[in-house]
Amino acid sequence: MRRYIRICAILIMCGMQMVACGFQKPATNNGGEISVDVITPEEAAVSEETELNESLSEEVPDETASDESEAMEENHHLVVIDAGHQQSGDFSKEPIGPGASETKAKVAGGTKGVVSGLKEYELTLAIALKLQAELESRGYEVIMCRTTNDVNISNSQRAQIANDANADAFIRIHANGSENSGANGAMTICQTENNPYNGSLFEDSYRLSECVLDSLVASTGCKKEYIWKTDSMSGINWANVPTTIVEVGYMTNPTEDQKMATEDYQTLISQGIADGIDAYFLNE
Repeated sequence: MRRYIRICAILIMCGMQMVACGFQKPATNNGGEISVDVITPEEAAVSEETELNESLSEEVPDETASDESEAMEENHHLVVIDAGHQQSGDFSKEPIGPGASETKAKVAGGTKGVVSGLKEYELTLAIALKLQAELESRGYEVIMCRTTNDVNISNSQRAQIANDANADAFIRIHANGSENSGANGAMTICQTENNPYNGSLFEDSYRLSECVLDSLVASTGCKKEYIWKTDSMSGINWANVPTTIVEVGYMTNPTEDQKMATEDYQTLISQGIADGIDAYFLNE
């Protein structure tokens, strides 16, 4: 900035001298005759403006690019993504929460597309990988619970991955199923206010669930169902960080199943979830 001010001052002084005295161009020998061209005050002003503009173009950085770069650098949020289910369910039991006597299957089998034939674990991973790429492009740090289908990671172990990373948000991707083939739309899930394992996280988890659901619906145009508050999900109960389960749609609905099987719709889902995560952190 100081260099810029000095340049401006020098140019203005030079301009004033040229206007006052009439700046002469170098003498030229034109066929033996020496001629001297005099720059008028108007020409001097044009010359001064040209030099000033050239100086400005050298000195002033691209503020838009700088702002975008700074925004990327300032995003220090860590998100853990869990692609729900896996190739083979693990029906051995684990406590539903820390110290609980009630137990559940470590990993259930999941549902299946009635038209596409796509397994839930395949769909959730496809969406999770797109969400990873989308979040990383926005400057987030991302940890994946799984990146392949052939794994065996229980729900409590998935929550522990988020806990160990001290994640700012834990996003669990699932798809819904129902005996009613007409059921459709997206919903999110979080714990209740009175959850005995992590009730203190209710407000943050609920707000995360709300932001993600609203943005997912806005991105895809799907039906908005609701936020289900329940203490029956071991993957939530074991988490020590804000958590939401995103049920992206019903694989038992023929129309919604066909949509979710497409790359384009999966991209809309991932963008919507990412928008919701943005909104959650924006309103911290």
